[in-house]
Amino acid sequence: MDHHEAVRKFEQLMLKEADHAHEVATELEALAPMLTTENSRQLAELQIKASHKQAKEFRELSEKIKEK
Repeated sequence: MDHHEAVRKFEQLMLKEADHAHEVATELEALAPMLTTENSRQLAELQIKASHKQAKEFRELSEKIKEK
């Protein structure tokens, strides 16, 4: 594997992780209203925000990788 292949693979992995984080956030958004306790809903909301942030950060990292 040469440098360019490694960079492409790195970029692909970051995009894959971004997609996964986005999927987690989407699934939690659907589940949160069904949770019976306020504490559980609050924890789900925190994780939703964290997953969206993580997806954004992985996408930004992928862009930075591509630029170099």
